[in-house]
Amino acid sequence: MTRYIRRHNFWARMVHWAYAVFGIVLLLTGLALFVPGLGQLLGVQVLRASSFVHMVAGILFVAVPIMGYVAKPSNVKHIVQNLFARWDKDDVDFMKFFPLYLFNPKKYHMPKQHYIKSGQRASDIVMYLLIIVFMLTGVVMLLGVNLIPVGLFAAAKLAHQLAFVVFSILLVIHIFLGAGIFQPYRRLPRGMFGDGLVSESDALYHWGHWAESELASGENVVVKD
Repeated sequence: MTRYIRRHNFWARMVHWAYAVFGIVLLLTGLALFVPGLGQLLGVQVLRASSFVHMVAGILFVAVPIMGYVAKPSNVKHIVQNLFARWDKDDVDFMKFFPLYLFNPKKYHMPKQHYIKSGQRASDIVMYLLIIVFMLTGVVMLLGVNLIPVGLFAAAKLAHQLAFVVFSILLVIHIFLGAGIFQPYRRLPRGMFGDGLVSESDALYHWGHWAESELASGENVVVKD
């Protein structure tokens, strides 16, 4: 028998799935639009199709999570509380040692963490801000130069492209860790892409403060064979 802790509810996982699917579609279609040589190689028809898919995926990228948050408003409160929680010494120490931990995880024992690790909190805040930039600049570009001043359109396009570069870098890092490519994170995808559970040992290793609190309350503890 193994004890697990329920980390993510159904709606949180559905929203994350939407972000994952539409985010990857936006990344791939955005590359075709962002890299001039690639667009020429693919041809005009593929480029037009990529532009249309990019637009639709962008709308769904924003709309589907909003519907998920409407269905489960407590998830929004939970995210905001954890993202902007006050940092303690363990959070600061985690950020100091994390680069070394990435290269030699067996040597470094990381400090206990809360529900969201300090590094992920910093990254997620930036990603959410970039999503807002995508939304605003995307609307401007969608309206086009016929309705928007040329200078504003050009500025929106540049901001959209810069946000794309930064978001892509953060997304690659997020996938490297979240998809379990990094060995110590190997069993964690189940928490977001599976049934929402993480084993007691993994929870204590990765989010010590949060795991201890959950185990003490017992509310989200599940026992399975």
